[in-house]
Amino acid sequence: MKTNIDLSLQSNSFRFYKMTIKQRALTLGLSFALFGMGCSLLQPNKSDYDVDYTIELDTIEVVDQIDPFPYRPSETRIWDLIHTKLDVRFDWEKQYLYGKANLTLNPYFYSSEVVTLDAKGMDINEVSLVQNGVRSELMFQYDGAFIKAQLPKLHTKKDTIELFIEYTAKPNELEVKGGTAITDAKGLYFINPLGEDPNKPRQIWTQGEVESSSCWFPTIDAPNERTSQELCMTVQDTFKTLSNGLLTFSTLNGDGTRTDCWVQDLPHAPYLFMMAVGDYHVTKDTLWDSLEVSYYVEPKYGPYARDIFGKTSKMIEVYSEMLGVPFPWDKYAQVVVRDYVSGAMENTSAVIFGDFAQRTKRELIDESPEDVIAHELFHHWFGDLVTCESWSNLPLNESFATYGEYLWLEAEYGRAEADIHLEEDLDSYLYEFNSGKSEDLVRFHYDVPDDMFDSHSYSKGGRVLHMLRKYVGDEAFFLGLQKYLTDNAYKPAEMHQLRLAFEEITGEDLNWFFNQWFFSSGHPVLAIEYSYDDSLNQQVIHVKQNQNMGEYPNYYLPIDVDIYYSNNRVERQRIIVDQDDQYIALPVIEKPLAVDFDAEKMLLAEIDNRMPIEWHLILGNESNLYLTQKEAVQAFGSYAKKQERAQQALFNSLHSDIWAVQVTALDEYETLMSLNPEKTIAELEILASTAAHYEVRSYALDLLYEGDNASIDLLKKSIIDSAYSVVYTAMNALIGTDLDAAIAAADTLQYDENPNMRLSCATAFALSGDLKYKDVFIELDDQLQSYDRIGYYVIYGLYARNTEDEAIINHALGRLNDAATTKDVWYIRFYAIDSINKIKDYYLEKWKNAPEAEKPALEEQLEKVESMLEKIEEQTEDSELKSLFSE
Repeated sequence: MKTNIDLSLQSNSFRFYKMTIKQRALTLGLSFALFGMGCSLLQPNKSDYDVDYTIELDTIEVVDQIDPFPYRPSETRIWDLIHTKLDVRFDWEKQYLYGKANLTLNPYFYSSEVVTLDAKGMDINEVSLVQNGVRSELMFQYDGAFIKAQLPKLHTKKDTIELFIEYTAKPNELEVKGGTAITDAKGLYFINPLGEDPNKPRQIWTQGEVESSSCWFPTIDAPNERTSQELCMTVQDTFKTLSNGLLTFSTLNGDGTRTDCWVQDLPHAPYLFMMAVGDYHVTKDTLWDSLEVSYYVEPKYGPYARDIFGKTSKMIEVYSEMLGVPFPWDKYAQVVVRDYVSGAMENTSAVIFGDFAQRTKRELIDESPEDVIAHELFHHWFGDLVTCESWSNLPLNESFATYGEYLWLEAEYGRAEADIHLEEDLDSYLYEFNSGKSEDLVRFHYDVPDDMFDSHSYSKGGRVLHMLRKYVGDEAFFLGLQKYLTDNAYKPAEMHQLRLAFEEITGEDLNWFFNQWFFSSGHPVLAIEYSYDDSLNQQVIHVKQNQNMGEYPNYYLPIDVDIYYSNNRVERQRIIVDQDDQYIALPVIEKPLAVDFDAEKMLLAEIDNRMPIEWHLILGNESNLYLTQKEAVQAFGSYAKKQERAQQALFNSLHSDIWAVQVTALDEYETLMSLNPEKTIAELEILASTAAHYEVRSYALDLLYEGDNASIDLLKKSIIDSAYSVVYTAMNALIGTDLDAAIAAADTLQYDENPNMRLSCATAFALSGDLKYKDVFIELDDQLQSYDRIGYYVIYGLYARNTEDEAIINHALGRLNDAATTKDVWYIRFYAIDSINKIKDYYLEKWKNAPEAEKPALEEQLEKVESMLEKIEEQTEDSELKSLFSE
């Protein structure tokens, strides 16, 4: 999704490794049990010795390391679920699923006569044992979460049984709570079930992760369970269906319905089961003459399906060759759904995407879901083929899928583009870390599974895998992945199995790496200084580890250092940093022209690299790595006022071949303007018009506008840019520079299908307050969905106030009140309430300045708005939303 190991082996040995010297004296796990027992066992019995004595013990510090959350083990395997056969149909009005399940199981190891199944919020009509095709009803208990079926006899692991369960799933009657990464947990979703919203299709779809598949069928809902499946759906004949595996059977029923049966013979975890029903345009490609690759989108986006998903086949080929493991499933389909509860989900062979993925060809220029497509596809090896055995081991799924994004970008676009993405991962992790969250990657103590779906499991984990790759080398890295996938195919796994695969390939004990990075929290914080010893011909690197040593260890860091000599000679040496304050002397043949610490720029660390500007000038010119060039540009900005070469290098960086380096140079805008404003403006105008990357064009244009240097001609030219992000920037600048020109442009652009384009135009209309645009806002109210409504509520409120028309203000208040009280999404409610508050302030200000004769009418309107806010507050429980009502 795009947003686990033996405790005695991991927790005790590793936490000992993390402790300070004082903490090592006594771990909490032994402090009371062993210390108290040790006193009784080891202290001499005084009756045995007729001697008085005194033993003085050293004072020890006991550090409380009790985790506030319980230990979360892998699910205990009592029964093994072998095959799941489902036959389902739907009641759109009630939003029910009527299901029949046939489950084939056998005892995992120990004999058993009771089968316990996860089944949340269902009506259970029958539980039977099937023998030779004949059903015999069983006694069972059901508490709304678990079915406990009593078998007529004890079964051993050699026995295979089949259970039949008839049930009704009622997802909307479930009392479940989602989290941050997956915002709902009811498993089964009916979208626009009665067709009341003309702008939204009728759909059914499922979301199984983390343990929500058991909301729509009885199962053993754990990631270490695996089962083959057969799913038959009866739907209206106008709808298309999708599920895991292959469509093996489809028949018309003669009553306007059709039954489709999908079969997946290869076993996978129950949370990866899926189904989708809706009106879809299906585009199909074929890979390797047999593997079907298909894309399900709303009919409107049918012409763009290959623009959105068209690189999928190449991705499959790249990953298959890279990993040495061919794509392991029967087909690969991708479907877009409305109102999705997350970003995307790697359901085996049938991935679900939120509607953010549906874009026109023009929108894809700056809103491409390509990284998410790569992420979900890579899961089909890491997560689907080999699955984390528990949510504690989630990095085996999500860290790999995140790094899969890097591998695709590197293969398709080159290392610079991949490194840009990798830097974003580091920023994401550090933001979370600096916000107060510092966790082991593999962690067995958490509140709810959703807690694991964070920037540690995703972003930090991807960076850690990159470090592992750079440490062992590409050949060993991909052979290690191949061995891990091959050894654990179609099985659950824990992190130690990844380590063992790499150890077998490399011949090296890698506990130090896995303990330090996967079973530890934090990261190194390094300060680096340099000196040259002419008498010994040594380049000295002084490295300090400045992380909190009371909480984090001295890291063991193998790091590659490049030494730059004259005659274009570069020598690479590997050093080991393993002390908190360390001087490392490197033998050199002459005084280096430059030294590049962490030459591969692979370290997950905060680094203060105090190298001279002369080295940055050399490295910025010689290195082709994005991060090396970025650091150089930042140094140029710091030294540009002191050194002419740095100044020239800074201006030259505006035209780097790497677009993100150009952006870094633009970050030095104030420095550039202070050095040469005329040249800077000229350079920005060139970039705004001709830069290859849309982000550079947009940024340059925005800087010109912010500095009051954007010409009307340039803004008008930019309004027809191919990238919408540039058009938004130009429109915003034109609104602030020449509102009449902006309105004239908006009159032409308002019919664009892109919602953000329409909102940009609506902003110009809102500022005008012209009554002729009232229908624009009413139409937008009917057309905009999800995130786009944030801007709409802000802009409509602004327009209503600027018209000063009571009818329009009342209409706006009605729409805002509806959003503030009926919308489930927090951020929509927030901006709706905020806009109502601004209308209240409008009336209050108008009342203060009004003649006495007009005040009663204004008081009546003000009271109406205040009453509306009071009623909204009564229905509001969220503390952040409640803050909007404070005086």
